[in-house]
Formats: sequence, C-alpha cells, structure tokens
Amino acid sequence: MMFGAIIVTLLCLSSQMAKAEDCPHPPGWIPENLPDLLSQHKLWATTNLPPDPHDPRRLNLCHADLSGRDLSERDLSGANLNITRIVGTNFKGANLDGARLDGAYIKDSDFGDASLERTSFRRVEIMTSLFLNADLSYSQFIDTKIQDSDFMGARLDGVTFWRASLTSLKLQNARLPKASFLKSHLENIDFSGADLSRADFGHSKIDSVTFREALLYLSNLKHVNIGEDKRDMIAEFCQSFTQARAWQMSYRPEKLRCGARILPGKYPMEEQK
Repeated sequence: MMFGAIIVTLLCLSSQMAKAEDCPHPPGWIPENLPDLLSQHKLWATTNLPPDPHDPRRLNLCHADLSGRDLSERDLSGANLNITRIVGTNFKGANLDGARLDGAYIKDSDFGDASLERTSFRRVEIMTSLFLNADLSYSQFIDTKIQDSDFMGARLDGVTFWRASLTSLKLQNARLPKASFLKSHLENIDFSGADLSRADFGHSKIDSVTFREALLYLSNLKHVNIGEDKRDMIAEFCQSFTQARAWQMSYRPEKLRCGARILPGKYPMEEQK
C-alpha cells in the first residue's frame, strides 16, 4: 500500500512539473502585442467550430502580467490564462467561456456581466474582485481561495467549490442550483435571496452564513459542520437557517431539525411547484 501511494505521489508531481514546463513564457512577462494576439484569437474562436486547441492562433498568456489591462467586451473564450497576475484588470462584459485561469492571482479586478461558463479556477487566489451578474455556470473552483468579493446576481448553476476557502463574499440573489461545496470552508457569506436548490454542502464548514430568503429546496446539509456540537451554536445556525425559503425541505441531520415537523429526507423528490 505504501509503495503504491509513493508511485501515485510521484506521478502527480511529474504531472504538475510537466504542466509548469508547458508554458513557453517566463513568469511576469508583459504581452506588448496583446491587441494582435486578441485579434488572432478571435479568428481562432469563431472561424472553425469546434476550434482546434493546438492552433497557434489560440491565445496563450500563461505566466503573463495582465495588471491594469482593459479587456472589457473582448473574446478570450478557451484562452490559456494559467498562472497569470491579474490586478486591477477590467474584464467587464468579456467572454471567458472555457478559459483556464489555473494558478492565477486575481485582485481588485472586474468581471461584471462577463461570461465565464465552464471556466477553470483551480488553485486560484481571488481578492476584492467583482463578479456582479456574471455567468459562471459549471465553472470549477477547486483548492481555490476567494475573499472580500462580490457575486451579487451572478449565475453559478452547477458550479463546483471543492476544498475552497470562501470568506466575506456577497452572493445576494445569485443562482446556485446544484452547486457543490464539498469540503469547503464558508465564513461570513451572504446568501440572501440566492437560489441554493439542490446545492450540496457535503462535509463543508459553515461559520456566520446568512440564508435570509434563500431557496434551500432539496439542498444537502447532511454532513455540514457548524462548529462545536453545542446548543448555542445550533440555535445560532437555526436562527439564520429558518429565514430561508423551503428550509424544511432540505436534507440535514437530526440535530439541525430547527423545529421542523417534517423529518429530513421524508418527502418526495418532485420539483417544487
């Protein structure tokens, strides 16, 4: 068993090294000819469908410093933005569908109204940034740290937050149906008015989360961790939890019945009318 674990670890390290070596650019390089690169990328993204990922016209900005750039309304769909530095960058209304931002550092940037469907944010750090009304459906935030950022009105249908650290986020009126928060830490999160129907909070840790008027129909909180198993902690959670819509129809442990008459899991799975 130990020998097998060592082999798996070595393979993972080799894979990570290979990915790091794939980038042809030095860390922190400045793409001086960015307008030309964007024009070529737009031709790649729209001429032949589906586009060839190995076509040299595809935008490859790995290791680039994009700080202060105005990329609003630009087409960066399917682009390689891995390990980039994005500080004070304007992506408002941009198309980043299917783009990869793995390992990126994002701060003070604006993704408002941008399209980020199926975008990859693995091992990314995001700070004090705006995603107002952005579409992040089915994107992946794995081993990602996000803090002090605004996702109000954003679409996050089927989004994946795995092993993510989420701190001080505004998610009022956001759409998160079937979102997954597996093994994530949620602290000081405002879900007021958000759609969390069928969301999975499996083995996540929750601290100071607001659920006022959020929709929790068939949400899974069976293994949620709210801290110490004490009466005051449960009462504090229930105070916020019972302000949500359809909270009685969520899956949760016996200790978090919060006074509901219906036992968790004892109801049909039909869609709510």
